[in-house]
Amino acid sequence: MNKAPKKGLNYKLILLTVVFGAIVLVPIIMKVKSSNPDFVVTKEKITRADLVGFKSKVDVMVAKYTVRHDGKMPIVHMPPGSDVYLLSKNYDWGQFTLELEQGEKYRLHLATLDMAHAIVVRELRLMNRIKVGEFKVIEFSPSTAGTFDLICGQFCGSGHGGMVGKMIITEKAATHTAASGS
Repeated sequence: MNKAPKKGLNYKLILLTVVFGAIVLVPIIMKVKSSNPDFVVTKEKITRADLVGFKSKVDVMVAKYTVRHDGKMPIVHMPPGSDVYLLSKNYDWGQFTLELEQGEKYRLHLATLDMAHAIVVRELRLMNRIKVGEFKVIEFSPSTAGTFDLICGQFCGSGHGGMVGKMIITEKAATHTAASGS
């Protein structure tokens, strides 16, 4: 009985594959990294009592900056440089639509009441996870005008698919024209 000789690993082929993969993947990774906007994200631990104060800030923001309604949904236009508050809970981003100005800086404050969620606005490349007991602030400037879905990118239960909000990014000229025409 002749047994076929055992062949060892082909180290040359493995090395060639690793080098080729590095040559192809490194430029792709660098391109993706350079095309992402620079968001400054800070986080801190919070307590249940802090969430009550956060909820109050959301309510004050909606009452103070509501400029019109889309049906029963308030449109909340935040001035440039504002602190914007989003509290996720029970498959909901809040009962309002955010309106921000293109190219202006905002500080988006995020918290969750019930479970982990992830804010995703694909067109703005805005993505970040929010955990219970954590408070995040994302400093960003919306780069593209339009109306975008604000979705949850973290499976959060049976209502996950319906956790969709809206974010309107207006062009600077359109915002000032609309404000002066009122």
